[in-house]
Amino acid sequence: MVKKLWKKFNWKLYLKIIFTVLGVAWILNQIDVNEVGGYLREIPIPVAIACIVIYNLSKFFCSVRLNLFFKQEGVLISEKENLKLYYKGMFYNMLLPGGIGGDGYKGYYLRKTLQVAVKSLVRPILWDRITGAIGIVILIFVLINFQPFIPDHLAIKIFLICSPLLMYVASMVASNLIVPPYRSVFHSTTMLSFLNQFLQGIIVILILYGLQIPLAQLDNYLLVFFVSSLATILPITLGGIGIREFVFIKAAEISEIDQATAVALSVLFFGITVVSALAGSIVKLNVRRSTAESSQVLE
Repeated sequence: MVKKLWKKFNWKLYLKIIFTVLGVAWILNQIDVNEVGGYLREIPIPVAIACIVIYNLSKFFCSVRLNLFFKQEGVLISEKENLKLYYKGMFYNMLLPGGIGGDGYKGYYLRKTLQVAVKSLVRPILWDRITGAIGIVILIFVLINFQPFIPDHLAIKIFLICSPLLMYVASMVASNLIVPPYRSVFHSTTMLSFLNQFLQGIIVILILYGLQIPLAQLDNYLLVFFVSSLATILPITLGGIGIREFVFIKAAEISEIDQATAVALSVLFFGITVVSALAGSIVKLNVRRSTAESSQVLE
């Protein structure tokens, strides 16, 4: 009886709710809400619309990246249906954070619809996440080169300059060893990750422009933004709420970025993701099993 009740008890969801509430409460205690609200009201409507458009363009490239991995597994989906499935996953991740997340929904739907092996779904979805993280980490190392806190030591400077290339090569070797079937799409999927993050960097720049932040400080905000993006991968709160803000607040304590501006940037970016994720609530999926996929067997 106890085991049955424990299975029904969605402890992961309740832990996420607890962490989210605690995180939001801590953030509200750290910031001047009126000051942040003032920044939010300053954003021009055209800038907000441009940010939403660019964000959705970045998600299109993420969708293409995921589909490249699917194709290597013999899971053949049209780009249109894969994009719709990607948005459905965004909706589940952001607005329906229960026992099943966006990635879980994609895997469940495709297994049910296409009757393919679990491994052929889990591996591409997982590696899509890892590839996205690799792109972020490499960009972080690129931006570190422009920070004033770098020690004036030749060996360290050379290492940091070479570190993006070294990480790219190391991730390529690791990818080829761990998932040989993805060897042929490593460069294209990694470039799509860079493109996705580049577009999100443009969104940050547009938001900061709308907040009238000096251009000289852009590299600081971009660095912290990408670090916070890496942190939001951790599934410890609902929709990543509070994680990005926590990183920005802590970064403001040790860098030149303004705390209220950083939190306003984070809140605006979160708003853009929520508005975009809403599209997933209205899309209708129509993925069909093709003859080419019939060779895939259930495990």
